[in-house]
Amino acid sequence: MSGHGHGHSDAEEAKQRIYAKRSQKKYHLPVIGHFADRSVRFNSILEAWRATGIHYTLIFEACIGKIYKAKNVIWEFERGNHFIKYKAFYINAQESYTRQTGLTG
Repeated sequence: MSGHGHGHSDAEEAKQRIYAKRSQKKYHLPVIGHFADRSVRFNSILEAWRATGIHYTLIFEACIGKIYKAKNVIWEFERGNHFIKYKAFYINAQESYTRQTGLTG
């Protein structure tokens, strides 16, 4: 009863969280990576991550405009409703964040 032995459940929990994060719809939308010599369409951000080694969160942040490039590649969602939806969501989230921080005086 020394409290040892449940350490692996933390690792399991972390694995579950990562899996849940990766299964989010936004990582399964088609994206286009604009490389120096060509543009490549991927069926999902996760596919692009596996093909390029560029982490999926970086690709997503580049798609919504949070960062300009991920590893020297310009990324964008394939044009469609999801492109507008996620772009708008990110802009709204940013605005509400800056509003909240502005009210502390």
